[in-house]
Amino acid sequence: MSKRILVIEDEPAIRTYLQKVLQRAGYDTVAASDGEEGLQMVHALLPDLVLCDVVMPKLNGYGVLDAVRWDRSTAHIPFVFLSSKTSREDMEEGLRLGSNAYLTKPINQNHLLRAIAAQLL
Repeated sequence: MSKRILVIEDEPAIRTYLQKVLQRAGYDTVAASDGEEGLQMVHALLPDLVLCDVVMPKLNGYGVLDAVRWDRSTAHIPFVFLSSKTSREDMEEGLRLGSNAYLTKPINQNHLLRAIAAQLL
């Protein structure tokens, strides 16, 4: 049975690209176009991992992560940020808030797949 990954990304081209990369690697994917929709899907689907952008409309990635970590039914789900915010401070903040990993854009496919595989061991 393949692992299910929820991709939360507001840019349609990036969201589609991420889904294709993950599906080719054998993962089952579902996607949300903003943080509010993503958070609803986390609770409805309980994915094996969440891959989430930081800067999004309605609810940003930090808000999604906070809500996921505060809910006992979802707190255990590995959470990986993928963002164009690339400063060391941004990365440290994402990890401090409880993200399991913080990846930067542009996306390195091999780095992405290694980071996800490490969280799904």
